[in-house]
Amino acid sequence: MQNGMLEFKDAPMFGRVMRDEAICRDVIECILGIEVERIDYLSPEHTLDPAADAKGVRLDVFARSPERVFDIEIQTTTDSALGKRMRYYQASMDTAVLDKGDDHVLLPESYIIFICTFDPYGAGLPAYHLERTCEEDESVQAADASHWLVLNASAWEQDADERRSTLLQYVAKGTAAQDGLTRRLEDAVHSINADAAWREQAMGFMTVEQNTKARVRTAREEGLQQGEARYALLVDKLIEQGRLDDLKRTAEDAAFRAALLREIVS
Repeated sequence: MQNGMLEFKDAPMFGRVMRDEAICRDVIECILGIEVERIDYLSPEHTLDPAADAKGVRLDVFARSPERVFDIEIQTTTDSALGKRMRYYQASMDTAVLDKGDDHVLLPESYIIFICTFDPYGAGLPAYHLERTCEEDESVQAADASHWLVLNASAWEQDADERRSTLLQYVAKGTAAQDGLTRRLEDAVHSINADAAWREQAMGFMTVEQNTKARVRTAREEGLQQGEARYALLVDKLIEQGRLDDLKRTAEDAAFRAALLREIVS
């Protein structure tokens, strides 16, 4: 966020811009170097609930082409559990796209893509392709048709793929080219920022989410008592479900907070 305006790398803006099917398709093609014929459905901030009593997953962008599914995430803060997040997202996506009774061979090819503004692994690479291989013989592949890719926008200059490098530069520095994909992204960002009501709501969500995550993190670090730990879990779930209004109300309405605790964290 800069000068009161949201940037493409801010999660609410990222999700809003990527609602444009043509932009979403072109971003995927730019990142992966593959052709995507069309997007059948596109759901920013899509919440997956793998089981009634399981932790939900809120995806920034969840998209599907005829033969593939894509989860695209924007990440601006360090996360030591990035690998475990991708593992859980993978399981949740697979459960969501496979109907009850379907054989696992029907699982489509899947991609989980994290666009980070920092280097999550410290190796200085602009792209980390994380595939499952055999430790004893790297030529042996798991062949599970799932792919994890983590992009490091801070190393955009090191990316040999010129088009993707331009995209990563835009994420890192907000510098758009005179034409092409990043110019379209920048035009979309300007247009969306012009909606003052949406921008205020999005900024409010970012502030609440950041503050609550900080409180939850502090609570866990300090080993709070059971009641506070249950509240931390409630906050987590409300954030995952995008229930901003309910989250705000829990801080002010004890009866409402108790009711939600019984409903969600029973």
